[in-house]
Amino acid sequence: MQEVIEKLKPVVVDILKNLGLELFDLSFKREKGNWVLRVVIDDPNGYVGIKQCEKVSNELGQYLDVNNLIEHSYVLEVSSPGLDRPMRGVQDYKRFVGRLAKFWLIDGRFIMGHIRHADEVKVVVETESGMVDFSPEQVNKSKLEVEF
Repeated sequence: MQEVIEKLKPVVVDILKNLGLELFDLSFKREKGNWVLRVVIDDPNGYVGIKQCEKVSNELGQYLDVNNLIEHSYVLEVSSPGLDRPMRGVQDYKRFVGRLAKFWLIDGRFIMGHIRHADEVKVVVETESGMVDFSPEQVNKSKLEVEF
């Protein structure tokens, strides 16, 4: 159903932009016999709240109902990336300076600590055993960690 995603993505991005939000992920697939349109939203100024999800769900749902972009029944899910969200590169590393994160590097190393600095050349993480730095290109996968 890639064609559905291609039709919907600009609409979703526009709705979110008008609400001061960003698109984190968009998928449309069959799950347990039902079609599910999953929209994961992000707030560049903080965390996504339930009211924001509700607002996006209402606006997008109305748009989809009026314009009949999906020809069969489906479930619309709007959510946030979560507190332990994946990070998607330098912009996220910069955004989350000070936060606890996990990094899996392409050389097999695993690093967990607080992001102290991030730019296009270097990421600096303070671990329990000291400062570790690496280039963003070395990151295979990364995500925030929930800190209690």
